Amino acid sequence: MLRLLRRRSKPAVAPAPSSEGNARSLASCKAGLRATVLGMHCNDVEACRLRALGLCEGSRVEIMEGRGVTLLEVRGARLAVGTAIAAGITVLPLQS
Repeated sequence: MLRLLRRRSKPAVAPAPSSEGNARSLASCKAGLRATVLGMHCNDVEACRLRALGLCEGSRVEIMEGRGVTLLEVRGARLAVGTAIAAGITVLPLQS
């Protein structure tokens, strides 16, 4: 049986400014955009869960819908992410 050990949760941290000029938060992206995940700025439990679902640094995502929650396609699967978590994920839009 797999047990996850819980760490002391850290307070939410705002995304650090990126050296990439086009980097933005996932919450600010429009539907249809393809992007690469640069970083996740959320607590350890949320980050661990997102990584287990395939959303990690370097993953390519496509934003399917952005109303209320952000619906993503990641590695052939669809994943819904709340606005608070989406605001803490930094992505780099891909060139069309």
